[in-house]
Order: sequence, then C-alpha cells, then structure tokens
Amino acid sequence: MALDKNGKPLPKGISWREKEKRYMGRFQYEGKTYTIYNSNKTAIIKELENLKYEIIHGLKGKADKVTLNMWFDTWLNVYKKNSIKPTSYRNYENLYKNSIRDAIGHRQLDLIKPLHIQKLYTELLLERNISTRHLRNINSMLYNIFKIAIQNNLIVRNPCEGVSMPKLEQPEMRVLSTEEQQIFIEYVRSERWRYYEPLFIVMLGTGMRCGEALGLSWDDIDFEHKEIHINHTLVYIKEPDSDIYKFSLQTPKTKSSRRTIPMNDDVFKALKIQHSNTLKMRLFMGADWKALEGFENTVFVNYYGRPMQPSEITNMLKKIVAYINQEEKAKADKNGSEPFVMEDFHAHTLRHTFATRCFELGIDGKTVQTYLGHSSIKMTLDLYTHVMPNKLHDDMQKVSVMNPQIKYG
Repeated sequence: MALDKNGKPLPKGISWREKEKRYMGRFQYEGKTYTIYNSNKTAIIKELENLKYEIIHGLKGKADKVTLNMWFDTWLNVYKKNSIKPTSYRNYENLYKNSIRDAIGHRQLDLIKPLHIQKLYTELLLERNISTRHLRNINSMLYNIFKIAIQNNLIVRNPCEGVSMPKLEQPEMRVLSTEEQQIFIEYVRSERWRYYEPLFIVMLGTGMRCGEALGLSWDDIDFEHKEIHINHTLVYIKEPDSDIYKFSLQTPKTKSSRRTIPMNDDVFKALKIQHSNTLKMRLFMGADWKALEGFENTVFVNYYGRPMQPSEITNMLKKIVAYINQEEKAKADKNGSEPFVMEDFHAHTLRHTFATRCFELGIDGKTVQTYLGHSSIKMTLDLYTHVMPNKLHDDMQKVSVMNPQIKYG
C-alpha cells in the first residue's frame, strides 16, 4: 500500500514521489494510462476522481465528444443529486426524458443552437399542447444544464439565451363556492364517506398542502395550545437508482413552509375525531392493521394503518363529486327541477378554497401568507387577485359619506 509523505496510507492509484516532492495519480481505462501530478494530497485525490469520471463517461476533451444526453447525466448526478430532494431529482429525470432526450439529446453539446431549442419548444406547444408554465420549467432546467457546461469550458454560449418564450398564462383557479363547500361537507359527513371527513375538514380549515396534511404526525398536533406544526411533507416516489416506490418524509417546500397553524374549533374537533377513529379502526382491523415502519404515528392513514398517497385523495374527491352529482340529479328528477352539478376538483382546490374564504372574510394578506406558508406576500396576493374585485366593492360600502363620525375640512 502506498504511503503519503507522513507515512499514512494513500487511496488506490495515488503515490508520493519523494524526489519530486509531489503526488502522482494514475489509472488505466480501456488499455490507456492516465497520469496527473499535484503537491497537495487532498487536491490530487479529487482531481483523480474527476478525471476518472470524465474519461469513463466520455467527457474528457472537447465538447464535440459530448452529447446533450451524456452531459445531462453528469449535470443531474454530479451537480444536482446531492443538493436537491428526491422528488426534484425524479422531476428532472421525467422532464428530460419526456420532452428533450429523444428530440435533441443526441446532438453534440457544442452544436446545439438557439434554433434547435426554439423548434423543440414550438413542437411541444403545438403538437404536445403542453402549458406555458411547463415549457418554462423545461427552459429553466436546460438553461442551467448549459450554464454548468459553460463553467466546464465545454461551450462558450448558452443557446437558451437566444430563445423566445411565450407569455406565461395563469391557469384559472378552481375554488369551491360557499354553496359547493357546504354541499361537499354535507356529503362527506354521510356514512359512505365519513372516514375521510376529518382530513377534508382539516385541509379546508387550514389551507395545508395535501402532502403536508398526509405527512402529519400526532407529535405535530398540540391540542393544549390548539396548534398544528408543519415540519415535513409526505411523498411517494421512486428511489434514485431503483424502480421501487416508497413513502418518505421530506422537509417542507420552502423555509416559510415550516410553520405553525392555529386550529379553529372545526379543525380541533376533526382531529379529536380522527384520533378516536384511528384507535377504533386499529382495534377493529386487528392483525390486518399494517402500519408502515416509521409511520406508526401518522395522523391520516387508510383502513390498514398505512399512509395515503396524494393521488388517492384526488381520486377519492372525484368519486365523491360523481356521487354528489348522481344524488343531486336523482333529487332534481324527483322534484322536476334543474339538478345541481359540481365540477371535478383536486386536493389543491381545498387549499385555494381556504385562502379565498380568508380574503372574503377580510383577513389581511400577511396573515393569509403565514397560514399558507408562502415565501412572500406578493405570491399570496398574486394568486388570489380573483377575490379582490368583490372585496373592493364590499369595503367601499364601509366608507359612508353620511357617517357623522367623519369630519371633513
């Protein structure tokens, strides 16, 4: 085993050259020997590691030897993997695979021009009919991929800088009207859906993201002070370098997402009911209660004690809406009236509905921002501008010219 200048063991491939007073790093690949030198032990260990990666992955030399597909793999696994959440890793993988890999991934890195990217974006918009927001996510990822390539002297210009992006279209936000909210609550309180009632009451009463609600532990619930502490979010994703899907708790979306939400009376009661329901269900299921290791204390679980996926909640909401419309149509047919029809909505609609109710009740934007865990009040106000026109009119009525308490002049 080779030793350093102080007599300590060196990693494989590195040796101390006493006459030259420097270290030598050497390895072979496909019959060719590669050698580097450095007087600093830490530096040469890192340099040799990087050189091996570049040689094995075909990145050593000019960019005419590197395709976008090859560079994406390096960008994702060397520059991103250790600094992003597993969900972000999978999102990047899927975004690239579904929109870029087959279209321009085979091209040499140094031969990709703004025209190639512009053509790709046009095809995605017209033929695949993707949203402008989705396209901007693709562009943001590609921009960073090329930026890191520039830093590594593989290219001299970022081709994304010459691309014209379409104006961002704000999708219409689905919010339950007060009538829809009341009807929805009435139906989930029926025997058919009662097991899910506490979850929906908590989401409508706090504005939590679905993953935040499903990731709640009983340790996060402070009944004494009537507070809920948001410390993590539940995800169900494929593990890196594996095809196995697993539940995992991740840190909240942003720093401001880690927050404390006060409970109103409805939420307090719903959580008490959920606690009681869980104990009863556990006794009823007996040996069939299969709580997942590490998630034994989860607040909202299915009939078998396991965490629920966000997709399960959206599917459940679709079933509830279909049931509501079926029942309401039957009532209308019996009464000879027009049926009430509720449009489908997803779990995030409950968050939007909570925020909308807050603004309708006159709760100030800064408070709503804190409830929702947004990083800025601008984000909160921009998302819920649809509430403002009615509120402007209502607030104006509070300013009465005839109010004797107002003095003019």
